[in-house]
Amino acid sequence: MIVRTRWTMPHSRDELWPLLCDSAVELTPRCPVFYLGTPRPTECRLPEGPGEVGASRQCVSQQGVVRQRITAWDPPARLAFHMEETDLCFSRFVDRLEDVFELSPEGSSTRITRTTTVSVRSHFAAVLGLPLWVGLKSVHRFVFRNWQRMTAY
Repeated sequence: MIVRTRWTMPHSRDELWPLLCDSAVELTPRCPVFYLGTPRPTECRLPEGPGEVGASRQCVSQQGVVRQRITAWDPPARLAFHMEETDLCFSRFVDRLEDVFELSPEGSSTRITRTTTVSVRSHFAAVLGLPLWVGLKSVHRFVFRNWQRMTAY
């Protein structure tokens, strides 16, 4: 399954790039899927220091942590990573989770495209396809709204 979300922000790629690896979320969840158990992100970070291909990245939620490995590091244009492990509830049925962020200039703004690719174990796919897509899309929008709020100051 592929979930893609595009968002345009009135900032340069250089201003937005740091949010990909060092951002804390303070918004109250407005989306009902967070009340239904979808993990709400609270922070993304590079726990070992500077980013580069092979470095680790973590996304923290109220329910646990997704530990990731960076597979593409091209500031300020592209960041890609895949999940290595997680203690979140979806670990039981997700085989693979990969994310790619692409930042493209659009005049004085930046278009951010986030693409998440998920592979679900076959016996769960039919039941979890739609709820998983809705949950991921909600997380994408939630993060982009938070970045918009953070950069408004």
